[in-house]
Amino acid sequence: MRYHFISACIACIGILYITGCESTHQKEERLAKQYCASCHAFPEPGLLTKKIWHYDIMPQMAFRMGFEDMKLIMQLSDEDRNIVLQSLPDKPMLSQEEFDAIRHYYERLAPDSLTLPPVPATQPLTQFDVTTLQLPEKTLPFVTLVKADTLHQNIYIGTRLSKLYTFSDKFVLKDSLKLESPLSDMIFYPDSTMMLFMGMMDPNDLSKGKLASLHNQQRPVLEGLQRPVHIQQTDLNNDGLTDYIVCGFGNYTGALQAYENLGNNRYKKHTLIQTPGARNTVIEDIDHNGLPDITVLMTQGDERIIMLLNQGGFDFRVNTVLRFPPVYGSAYFELVDFNGDGKKDIVYINGDNADYSITFKPYHGIRIFQNDGTNHFEETWFYPLYGAFQSRTADYDQDGDLDIAAISFFPDFVQHPENGFIYLENTGKGFTAYTTPLAGSGKWITLDAADIDQDHDIDILLGALDFEFKVPPPLLKQWHTDRTSVLVLKNTLHGK
Repeated sequence: MRYHFISACIACIGILYITGCESTHQKEERLAKQYCASCHAFPEPGLLTKKIWHYDIMPQMAFRMGFEDMKLIMQLSDEDRNIVLQSLPDKPMLSQEEFDAIRHYYERLAPDSLTLPPVPATQPLTQFDVTTLQLPEKTLPFVTLVKADTLHQNIYIGTRLSKLYTFSDKFVLKDSLKLESPLSDMIFYPDSTMMLFMGMMDPNDLSKGKLASLHNQQRPVLEGLQRPVHIQQTDLNNDGLTDYIVCGFGNYTGALQAYENLGNNRYKKHTLIQTPGARNTVIEDIDHNGLPDITVLMTQGDERIIMLLNQGGFDFRVNTVLRFPPVYGSAYFELVDFNGDGKKDIVYINGDNADYSITFKPYHGIRIFQNDGTNHFEETWFYPLYGAFQSRTADYDQDGDLDIAAISFFPDFVQHPENGFIYLENTGKGFTAYTTPLAGSGKWITLDAADIDQDHDIDILLGALDFEFKVPPPLLKQWHTDRTSVLVLKNTLHGK
């Protein structure tokens, strides 16, 4: 006991000595790294400008660290307010003096402006025939979902206005439905189709989402979902029953949850990660123990890619394989084997630019992280793309390697609106980028890739959610006139 007491005293004296002798700048840096890295990866000051740190980031940081801000509180809906306040600290996590020191650290070291990389050169897209599709709605396009159902040769298009349109694979309108809320995802079975309802699309913390059958919407399979944006189905415990994994994106709150099928239309909820921002998952037996594992991208602050290794009985070993600063705007990821070594690599997309730091960011884009064989990942390639939002990686030209199709929801609409879609052809020595002028005909929020016309090559669908923010008036006028909801890119590899 005496030894431990003396050791503790020495440690305390050491801390007092360090803090007593440190300069003001050293203290600011220490506090910033202590508190800013307590909830997420430490963001370097150079990631944003002085102005954005001061006016946009610091007020949000203060609010989330327990400092009362009536302006932000009153911006919340009456329904959301109690949920959000319960998720915040009861009292500030640090003193006002310490917070001011952190704010001064960022504003002192941040640049006045960000240095932006040159926009990569692109070539005209020739491998795909590109056409536009309009919906019967007379508003600007507000697509939330495009999904190819190759089991039944249907194309589904869901909108923010809670409509669902069904097209044939020849893009002839077959049906339209008015739903309870916008859709974010669908699952297709031979004898049924499941729909994931968001509840509310705009940022919120309400549990109004659900999973229901297309033909029986009033009897949901799952309900009380918190702004769900992605769903997967698999048998997590090898009992022969289908379980579901739901990304509850939420806003201030949210979770990644698994729903264990108990039979007789009963499900037990297992919360796997109790933080907001679950974006999408990949299901695969990574550790080869015969049980499906879950890899998930978490966004909304603590941005990271996590492998949840299935130990059986809905017990998972958590392995965070990549972590990113909170300003990165993580948006999507895929697990694919780029180098043919039998180990899955990561394609990571970051470009969400709709929150508190709206500016062109030099670190937005598409990255490949190579697996060393033990699920340690190292970045080996980066393609800068402002506002990068989603990807579909596949061998589109069937030459034996993987190509990337990607969209941006926040491209440079003034200089390069065509960069809303990029096709990156893998040449074996790198990637060649292709664009089409028609990619400037919408603000693409979602894409799907499948052999739509059944000619044995992969086609691409893009869905437009044409919010007007940061769109120049001439382009916005064109969007109002054309009302392009979907861009159809038919692969011409096997002829037109």
